[in-house]
Amino acid sequence: MRRDLDTIRKPVSLPLLPGEEVTKCYTASYDTGSSLASSWRLGNLYLSNKRLLFVQGRKILFMILLSQIKTINIVKRGWILGKKVKQLNIVSEGRRVPYIAIKDTENWSKAIVENISLAGGQKPEVRSQTSTFCSPSFINSPPDEEILKEKGGYLTPGQSRWCMGTLLLTPKKLTFFTSKSGFIWETPLGSIKDLGIEKRVYGVSQSDTIRIEYDSSGELLKAWIISLNLEDWRKELYKRVLLKVDRETLNKVVSELDADSKEILMFLYEQRHARIDTLAKLIKAPTHMDVLFKIREMINPIAEKIIGYPILLFDSSKVDRETGQKVLFSWWLAGQPDQEHQEREEPLLDIFNEDAELIVYLELLGIKEDKLRLSVANNKLIIDADKDYHKEIPLPAVVNINSFTKRYKNNILEVRLNK
Repeated sequence: MRRDLDTIRKPVSLPLLPGEEVTKCYTASYDTGSSLASSWRLGNLYLSNKRLLFVQGRKILFMILLSQIKTINIVKRGWILGKKVKQLNIVSEGRRVPYIAIKDTENWSKAIVENISLAGGQKPEVRSQTSTFCSPSFINSPPDEEILKEKGGYLTPGQSRWCMGTLLLTPKKLTFFTSKSGFIWETPLGSIKDLGIEKRVYGVSQSDTIRIEYDSSGELLKAWIISLNLEDWRKELYKRVLLKVDRETLNKVVSELDADSKEILMFLYEQRHARIDTLAKLIKAPTHMDVLFKIREMINPIAEKIIGYPILLFDSSKVDRETGQKVLFSWWLAGQPDQEHQEREEPLLDIFNEDAELIVYLELLGIKEDKLRLSVANNKLIIDADKDYHKEIPLPAVVNINSFTKRYKNNILEVRLNK
């Protein structure tokens, strides 16, 4: 570790990643978001060419890969004893870092952006309180993408009291924010693993709340939300995240539909999504309005009567989990595909045995490059991505385990290994 660090506290020897170097360090404190004096923790903030870490003593309290950072917020909010100071609040993939109070927040923000750029990552957006948090417009969601928006409360296991603000549900994520502090919490809908109604103390009595269990960087976390129209939030979240549409369920809905409506529903069951012009051609409808009538006045009302939820949903932008491709302005079958549709053919795998090297080509649909972890052991190429993907590929020749390169483009991974 470098000794000429920008710090007023003695830095500790951190366990560094291969090729990692600490470039900046300074005394800081961080808060879980409750703004209580007792919640602030004092330690050191470390910035390396790969990570941002907060360390108290020798314990790493949180760590974020630079490649996962999407937005850097600079906010002015209450610190110890209520004094308002500028703080960093960083939005990353799947989780939020607590507020960080540190000297020269703007310089730290610039340093983080520079390190991300030097590492070849995507430059994050930097937002200040004066330009961002004065109104909820920082969400950057067009009105037609707001599914639900309502005043409500948010609670985590570490909080002693509810945080009051605004809940926002879009086709992509669930967000909670306040007018003073901006973002407090958000999670992609794809990260939500379970929902349930649970009694929690709210004010002076027990009230119904929605318990949300979600994946955050491989860790299963919990949060609770409360609002006046709680059942609307539960239904909307359930049908977009957890609803399973199997063939038996589909047959119940289809049995009560006319011929054109059946054809639309069966097509979307097989294809998962389609634009309205495709559906119009499918049933030879004279206008797009005829298709919308079938969906809104026949298919979805009958589905609600049978299974309690609309079975077709419109999204202006959504990633197809089976192909990893972004699909724009299309109708989708609600919920998750059943097991029959999750079974897919074995992905492409080719190995070329050249004179001096092996070249491996592997199809990885829907996996981001920054989630890939490669290694070589026991004459196998080992690939890990996210928490549920693991593949071991036997190699036809002995290779140098410390010498290989990778390239990932259009869902195809290329690995070159020296013999």
